[in-house]
Amino acid sequence: MTLDEIVNGLSRIKGVIAAAVVDYGSGMMMASHTNDSSFDLEAASAGCVNIIRAKMKTVAHLELDDELHDIQISLHNQIHLICPCTNKENIFVYLVADRKVANLSICRRSLFSAEKLVEF
Repeated sequence: MTLDEIVNGLSRIKGVIAAAVVDYGSGMMMASHTNDSSFDLEAASAGCVNIIRAKMKTVAHLELDDELHDIQISLHNQIHLICPCTNKENIFVYLVADRKVANLSICRRSLFSAEKLVEF
């Protein structure tokens, strides 16, 4: 499955605003799809790069024998989900959903399934 197919599949979930596969080493989006042209997915993805880098640095600093599984950011109107890929270093899958429309459980489960498909 291509990266475009992965993000297009995620974007078909009810309530999803946008989805992307992002390289947090370079900060670049590798694939993306948005259902709302007013949503700045590039800026949001760049912000997530900073978040995931900071959290990974914190986990390393605390010398935790653990890895980052996912990050959820809940706004009043949106949910932002970030999931590092287990198969690819420095890559994460990012999903943004309308909090009032989307089912959080379905979004999370789909995100976790999608990250396992990331290969290139």
